[in-house]
Amino acid sequence: MRVSYNWLKEYLPVKISAQELAEKMTFAGLEIDEVEERCQELSGVVVGKVNRCEKLEGSDHLHVCAVFDGQTEETVVCGAPNVAAGQTVAFAKVGATLPGGFTIGSKKTMGVESRGMLCSQKELGAGEDHTGIWLLPDDLPAGADLAETLGLKDQVLVVELTPNRADCLGVLNCAREAAALTGLPVTEPDLSYPEEGPDIQTMIDIQVDDPAICPRYMARLVTGVQLGPSPMWMQLYLLAAGMRPINNVVDIANYVMLEYNQPLHTFDYQSLRGKKILVREAVLGEELTTLDGKDRVFNGDEILICDGEGPVCLAGVMGGYNSEVTENTRDILIESACFEPVHIRRTARRLGIPSESSQRFEKGIDAASCDLAARRAAQLLVRYCGGTAAKGAVDVCRESFAPKRILLRRAKVNALLGMDYSMEEILQVMRDLSFGLELVAEEEEAVWVTAPTYRRDISIEEDLIEEVARLKGYDHIPATLPLNQTCGYRNREQSLELRMKELCAGMGLQETVNYSFISPKEAARLRLPEGHPWNGGLRIQNPLNEEQSVMRQSLLPGLLHAVSRNNSRRNLDVRLFEMGMVFVPTGGGKPFVPEEDEPQQPKENLHLGFAISGQAAMHWQKQSRAYDFFYLKGVVESLLGDLGISALRFQRLQVPYLHPGRAAEIYLDDTLLGYIGEVHPLTAAAYELENRTVVGELYMAPLFAAVNNIPQSHDLPRYPEVKRDIALLGDASVAAADIEAAIRNAGGPYLRKVELFDLYDGAPIPAGQRSLAYSLSFGAEERTLTDKEADESFAAIVEALGRELHLQLR
Repeated sequence: MRVSYNWLKEYLPVKISAQELAEKMTFAGLEIDEVEERCQELSGVVVGKVNRCEKLEGSDHLHVCAVFDGQTEETVVCGAPNVAAGQTVAFAKVGATLPGGFTIGSKKTMGVESRGMLCSQKELGAGEDHTGIWLLPDDLPAGADLAETLGLKDQVLVVELTPNRADCLGVLNCAREAAALTGLPVTEPDLSYPEEGPDIQTMIDIQVDDPAICPRYMARLVTGVQLGPSPMWMQLYLLAAGMRPINNVVDIANYVMLEYNQPLHTFDYQSLRGKKILVREAVLGEELTTLDGKDRVFNGDEILICDGEGPVCLAGVMGGYNSEVTENTRDILIESACFEPVHIRRTARRLGIPSESSQRFEKGIDAASCDLAARRAAQLLVRYCGGTAAKGAVDVCRESFAPKRILLRRAKVNALLGMDYSMEEILQVMRDLSFGLELVAEEEEAVWVTAPTYRRDISIEEDLIEEVARLKGYDHIPATLPLNQTCGYRNREQSLELRMKELCAGMGLQETVNYSFISPKEAARLRLPEGHPWNGGLRIQNPLNEEQSVMRQSLLPGLLHAVSRNNSRRNLDVRLFEMGMVFVPTGGGKPFVPEEDEPQQPKENLHLGFAISGQAAMHWQKQSRAYDFFYLKGVVESLLGDLGISALRFQRLQVPYLHPGRAAEIYLDDTLLGYIGEVHPLTAAAYELENRTVVGELYMAPLFAAVNNIPQSHDLPRYPEVKRDIALLGDASVAAADIEAAIRNAGGPYLRKVELFDLYDGAPIPAGQRSLAYSLSFGAEERTLTDKEADESFAAIVEALGRELHLQLR
């Protein structure tokens, strides 16, 4: 909200500077983001009269103008397309200073000396229009100082409003706020005006179909208006607020909206068919051409203002082309209404036409101020448009909008604020805010407070206590630490989460955080079959967009997109991990419908995901290698090994999104801990991955259960171990994990370690077979193991491998 300081002083005899007031308002919770200086550097610019205007010979757009500055006539070359003889203009004389420190000098153009400049609004810092020179009212005297005559020098308070203070979208309410902070009285506008026309009740019939969408609808009528420019003071206030002056009728509606925070709409009364207004919801497929010339098709959720034959206005958002006020309009019907905020917000967002009016309706307005704004608009139309006001108003109102009455207790104020304010100090704050007071007879330390209807943020006693804190000063409230007998700490799961993140980072992986919402198209990218659990994702009832409309059941889609984004920026070597929740539907995956369904929250499971792509960094001591399945397998084994989990079993996994033969599930005994694998080439193409990518997920719930909280320590071996190597030849389909499990089962109590150190499937190994070589370590805690004992264990292993897996010694 942009508030002209000159406009503010129309209601408040404030003597302090704009910067001082801005500081007071900011400390009271109404943040002033900036105090913008307007035309403060302006000097030497006067009112000029263009006596003659001729085309400059040899130019297709320049004109030579004779401009009278009150004393002499100066020659000025001007390129503005709207310059003409007889105009009153802003004339910057030689030596004048414009905003930005720009000084006007004499300049020769195409052989003609130009002594001065005819200025646009933007060049003067008065507005944003620079399409042509600023045309001024003809009654301004030539030679008068422009800044003094028009009051151009101003300061604008740029207010950053919090959602609860939508009332300060009105300049008058900002003045009331400033009055409370300075102790000065507010002078409200006098709304009296003559009503000399016929009774409005005989001229218009107004009906509201559903009071829930329109709690109040008021109308006043002014006939015989003459369209023209609005008063210069009004134009300047609108320009300071960031609005472009149009004509007196439109400007008055905008001025009153900014003044009272009450949007208005003006209809050409004669264009209303049947002289009737009906407020109703739109019908699906209904159409209206709005003021911007676009045909709008409605979905049934909009609020329409209709006449006797059809829609004439999209309520709270934009007027209709068929009831527009034009230069031929003579009779104006003023609409001052209150519409349901959610309807207005949805309509403005869906159609992409947010406006100053819709912004105010969305935040909620004071229905009680509808009449004040309508009176003010009628008064200004009579005064500045030469109109005649009809008698009375049509007011369709669902209920009375009485202010709320709230009990305020001194003890509660001081208990919440930690202060010791007297009752008189508290009452003075309420008086400064113009809140009504009624002392409680039976309790001296309490008062009934009546908050004005425009303060929609005041509804309970705590709101009033906040007002006391604001006006007395937040900086006066002492800082005290709350008493607490407990000390915060991480629970077991949180400590393990942090430990796992630290271990991942220590292995060179970078943490990423992705949205929990994913696209329903992820199922197709992952090549999931129809019945796959991830294909029935939990849909969100009100998603941000279609690409974020499903709750994720896996970290995999987000990680693959992260790799893809890195690849697109030529970062081809990526090592990512993510710790996050996945959401498993418990209600079949369909959107929740409040009228039909019982609330069913999804089951939330914590996962740790990995995505690694590209090559390891080059080093002078070793050759760079591409990341593959075995690299990620090593990461997982190292990670879980540091947590005390060993003897993992990797079992072949066949899923559509992972490469066949390069994917495995991870088991601890019979407990599934997760999976790892290389992304299938077709899935990689769907995500536009440039290099081989390996991914995986660990399921935290079974992992947490498997981790032993007590660190296990072991003495160094006191007796030497006996080493044996074994090379096994057999069918390539036999899993290495099955071989290792068979070795451990047959090795007996003396077998301590089993390590795979070689895999060979070249010549002379027959096709379809492979050779795996393992290093076996045998030992005993209490003595040195004999060769005989080690040989017996070794023989048992060989026999079991041949019998169970049909493997033979190579």
